[in-house]
Amino acid sequence: MTKTSKYALLRASVAPAILGVAMLSMPAFGQEAPATSPQAPEAQGQAIIVTGSRIARPDLEASSPVAVVSAEDIKETNAVTVEQILATNPQFASGFGQSSNNPGDGSATVNLRALEENRTLVLIDGKRAPSYDTSGAVDVNSIPAVLIERVDVLTGGASAVYGSDAIAGVVNFILNDQFEGVTAEGSSQITGDGDGAIYNASLTAGLKLGDRGNLVVSGGWSKREGVFFGARPRLAVALDSFDLVSSGGSSNTVPTAFDVPGAGRLQVTPGGGLSDDVQLYNFNPVNYAQSPFERWNLMALGRYELTDNIELYGRAMYSDVKVQLQLAPTATAGFLFNIDPSNPFLSDAQRAAFFDTAANPGLQINDGSGVGDDPTARAGTSVIGIRRRMIETGGRIEDFHTKNMQFLGGFRGDLGDLNWDVSAQYGQSKKHSVLRNDLSFTALQQALDVVAGPGGAPACFDPSNGCVPLNVFGFETVTQDALAFVLRDAIEDTKISQFIVGANIGGDIGFLQSPLATAPAAFSVGGEYRKEKGRTAVDPLYASGDLIFYGQGQNISGSYDVKEIYAELKAPLIQDRPFFNSLGIEAGIRFSDYSTVGSVWTYKLGGDWAPMEGVRFRGIYQRAVRAPNIYELFSPVVAGTGGLTADPCAGTVTPQVQAVCIAQGAPAAAFGPGGVSIIPQPISGQINIFTGGNPDLSEEKSDTWTAGVVVSPPQLPGFSASVDYFNIKIKGAISDTPPSITIAQCFNNPDPTSAVCQSIVRNPVDGSLSGPTFVGVPSTLGNVGSIKTDGVDIVLSYRGGEKEGFHYSLGFAGTWTRNYKFQADVTSPAEQCAGFFGPVCDLEPMPKWKHVAEVNLAWNNINLMTRWRFIGKIKADSDISGPEGIVLQTIKPFNYFDSTLSVDLDDRFTLRFGVLNLFDKEPPLVGDTTGATATGGGTFPNTYDVLGRSFFAGATIHF
Repeated sequence: MTKTSKYALLRASVAPAILGVAMLSMPAFGQEAPATSPQAPEAQGQAIIVTGSRIARPDLEASSPVAVVSAEDIKETNAVTVEQILATNPQFASGFGQSSNNPGDGSATVNLRALEENRTLVLIDGKRAPSYDTSGAVDVNSIPAVLIERVDVLTGGASAVYGSDAIAGVVNFILNDQFEGVTAEGSSQITGDGDGAIYNASLTAGLKLGDRGNLVVSGGWSKREGVFFGARPRLAVALDSFDLVSSGGSSNTVPTAFDVPGAGRLQVTPGGGLSDDVQLYNFNPVNYAQSPFERWNLMALGRYELTDNIELYGRAMYSDVKVQLQLAPTATAGFLFNIDPSNPFLSDAQRAAFFDTAANPGLQINDGSGVGDDPTARAGTSVIGIRRRMIETGGRIEDFHTKNMQFLGGFRGDLGDLNWDVSAQYGQSKKHSVLRNDLSFTALQQALDVVAGPGGAPACFDPSNGCVPLNVFGFETVTQDALAFVLRDAIEDTKISQFIVGANIGGDIGFLQSPLATAPAAFSVGGEYRKEKGRTAVDPLYASGDLIFYGQGQNISGSYDVKEIYAELKAPLIQDRPFFNSLGIEAGIRFSDYSTVGSVWTYKLGGDWAPMEGVRFRGIYQRAVRAPNIYELFSPVVAGTGGLTADPCAGTVTPQVQAVCIAQGAPAAAFGPGGVSIIPQPISGQINIFTGGNPDLSEEKSDTWTAGVVVSPPQLPGFSASVDYFNIKIKGAISDTPPSITIAQCFNNPDPTSAVCQSIVRNPVDGSLSGPTFVGVPSTLGNVGSIKTDGVDIVLSYRGGEKEGFHYSLGFAGTWTRNYKFQADVTSPAEQCAGFFGPVCDLEPMPKWKHVAEVNLAWNNINLMTRWRFIGKIKADSDISGPEGIVLQTIKPFNYFDSTLSVDLDDRFTLRFGVLNLFDKEPPLVGDTTGATATGGGTFPNTYDVLGRSFFAGATIHF
């Protein structure tokens, strides 16, 4: 066997010594090392590359815990997308995925330790994967599941080895480049209600190039059908979280509701009357619980030994993904409009309510001086907030079409006792987004400014551009012509490119050997250059901010590059001695020179000690960084929406609070005797915010350390256990201060003259934080936050011996999150998020305890797997708890069970059948006024199963 042929074994070999854990054909989380296939005799002693280090030595232990998801686990769960592969791993929190409808863009991301997607570095075969948008996140659905041999999950910082973004850890997708023959796979899945079908098909062919190389080509197709929350009766109605009985929908409703100064909110009744009993709009039925999706993948992998010491390798990857999301129909959103008294659409009751100042002195009648949204408002018009849901549109449709490609090539080989690798890669992502069926504010102004024309017929005061009068003052009065005049679509195109060139060399240092060790130290040194470019272009209408719900699109353009050098050392200190079966240390350092943040150092120092065979202690400290991405650096400040459960200006307020609310723009008439306010609470838990980038951002810094023990006693063959403590502290976290924090900073010590209170702008008609684009709470980016999290990972596995064709295996993986504390800035309190849900931390629920357990029973060619997924109890956070809090203040523990049966009919043909959510467990009903649940069917669809029991069947045939 030639020296370079060892590279052909890197992904097909097993090296129990690497992590001191026996390799088992076990559930994914029960493994802590590379692949699970039996090791070929010639592979003994050959180099194995483990995620978390660039040093390939079979006798050196790793100090960082690495969990593994195998290819078999992917098939057992019928995972057709990469997001499904990792979804049950207790170390991961919810990222974007198949239930991400609002917000969402069709991508699927990974989120280790709930530290957000851009703090988890994604690799493909140890090389950085390209991002799909300006946030730097990677859409893992661009990676074809069929070619994944395993997924390595390293938790804790790894910037000294891999560079920026590896704060939470690394997810490394190892692809199967040793495939030979032809394999066809197919599967389908459907829910117990007969909807939500998922289809998957792939064809993979591999060719051995003599004795010197391999070529693998694979193509795949996946399709997922959409399911609306309306298809699940439990989730079909938007309920108020504070009673779970009354509607928690939107006051942008139908028939129209009007915000009338001095009179509050009034809704149209049959016959043209007005009532203060406003019936809210139920938006749940028209939001997706599972978004539709279609993807095509094509990948080619190859390697060829040019000489006995040099190997050429390469990879080409392409994916085409189409996703459609749907939100509730657009609405007028309570914006202020000037209503003319001669408008023929007005009933007598409406005309009196809008213009009779004798009955209502609080009315705002324009005097021609520019009061209201329109500085050219005519005298005699009345300023009215209009809340009309345009159900005639059928909904806001968001179409996303993303094309990803990556090309990688390199040479690797041996130089004496050293191994080297030189490579270059280019990745590109293009995303075309069409956001349909929104309303133009200026067109609405024009279409709602209706006067009596010739013969008393309705006419636009300004007839330009073919204006059609819009009637929102009755039932079913909106015509298609009027709708066509005010409706608009927005277009956004994003292009991201990444270029990387790198080289490293490593091997043994023969002269550096401890006198108490049997092997020398090993090293790796290298350098890398990386260039990231990003551009988002929006059409002129979207850029203008004229769209009511999509807001203002951002034209973003920017780039940065980084030059890096790094070094890594592993050294055995003591080997094969009493109480020191092995003792070793590892260290690494990286210097990075960014064109944006300048010079950055990252480093690591760790060690491991095995006092005897089968017991090993390990620990490592790492300094990791995350440099600001293109969006954070170059995006302009624009209006958007953010979460807020309760507005301090609503309800009964103190004189000090009232003074602040009025100073922020609320009308004095909104407050009655005793401080009783008619200012409404945030609609669906959302308010206006102002967000944007900051070119002066610096890098985030984190200090991470892990310490643990691995036990695999030879007296108990087949058993292994590991317990690891993790502690991550992030300083200078890039954060846009959550609106709840800004509100608290102002109203905890209400002062109309304070800078934080003056930064908040209120709707001049109803005093809310929604409406015109100039209304809202600032939320721009800065290195102002900090995050601290710590906890324990536990992994247990056991494989019983085989007897008469029968064997079994058991596996367990659990994560206990002791703390997750987020501090928005130095003046804010540190909020505890572990064990809570709600708007304080603006996260999906974060249980303190999660685990997954598996039992595998195998008899000859039949295998039965049963999996138990557990999500611990979670409590409502301080914003929504207490005597006046929401009804469901504690979500009880949730248990899910899945089962898969696979049968090998022969050496070529395998059938799989499975049931997910075996007992049809329904999600918790929290209601729609807790912020994060507002468009999630009253629950948390990225954490809990919202579709119920599902069945799948699949087949594999190999030629």
